[in-house]
Amino acid sequence: MDAHEREYIAAASALRDQTPSPSQTFAVGDFISGLSAGRRWSGRVEWIEGDRITIDVGGGWLAVDARDVTH
Repeated sequence: MDAHEREYIAAASALRDQTPSPSQTFAVGDFISGLSAGRRWSGRVEWIEGDRITIDVGGGWLAVDARDVTH
């Protein structure tokens, strides 16, 4: 591994720390939908804990990664 490759890897690994979390665009009560592990879901946001969003899917709760939200 040369110096340029190490520099690229270090920069790429820090991008996640500097990129705003998608969960910051949602609020409790918002209706959202998405795709997790090949399954579609939709419901209202109940809790937001960092990048983890818990939604009410009609009588049950589902915790998903904020990156899985499509709408």
